Amino acid sequence: MDRRARVNAKNPRDYFGEAMRFFNTTGPCVPTEHYALPSLPRLGGVDELIDKKLFFVLHAPRQSGKTTYLNALTRAINSGGQFFALNCSLSSLRGIHDANEAMEEVVDQISVALKYSEVDPLKKLAFAFDSEPYMAKAGLKVRRVLSDLCQALDRELVVFFDEADCLHDAPLIRFLTQIRDGYLYRHSPSGDRFPRSIALVGMRDIRDYMSRVRPDEMSIGAASPFNVKKESLTLANFTKEEISALYGQHTAETGQAFAPAAID
Repeated sequence: MDRRARVNAKNPRDYFGEAMRFFNTTGPCVPTEHYALPSLPRLGGVDELIDKKLFFVLHAPRQSGKTTYLNALTRAINSGGQFFALNCSLSSLRGIHDANEAMEEVVDQISVALKYSEVDPLKKLAFAFDSEPYMAKAGLKVRRVLSDLCQALDRELVVFFDEADCLHDAPLIRFLTQIRDGYLYRHSPSGDRFPRSIALVGMRDIRDYMSRVRPDEMSIGAASPFNVKKESLTLANFTKEEISALYGQHTAETGQAFAPAAID
């Protein structure tokens, strides 16, 4: 029974005999499971920022496709052969108020991201940062792990920290300070290794991150690598043509048409 016939099937077994794609709003889209448009064309300028070794922010509302875009971009960079890319979620840091505890969790999530990487050189480093030296100084742990991770790779690394909005107050300051220091020392005579580019991904614009560190007692200093307005990017809304194409996938697979007024 083809998909169009299953739509009108009275027997649930006929309907569910083969998984059908559907419109997904609960998490990242997988093209084999969900109706989806190509992600990479939705946002331009990222390649240029990475080429220039810049750190940047990518922000957009909930369910707008940020994580789906990151997954596609990570695969594209890793398959390109020039750099390695790591997509690391910080969602587990929500509600953590202690800075040291938060930095431990960041490193744990880096390890998780490495473990589930589709690239063998990254996957092999998943458990390399659990030893005592990294536990001794939690305050510098994120910077040190990122530096040593880059040292262990034969290509430069690009890191995307998804759901960076979960960092706040003291943990946010500690995290941004270490990223700033790594960015600065990357250009020092000692030549410390550090990611080529880092992106903070979430719902907040760069100005929102900076507003969280305005008080003098919680400042990350004037040398933040995220203090240039042009380094903040956002995903655009779908156009009418894209919505029509997305709905068209459902029509092609089920026969259910959408009226022009519904698409409008």
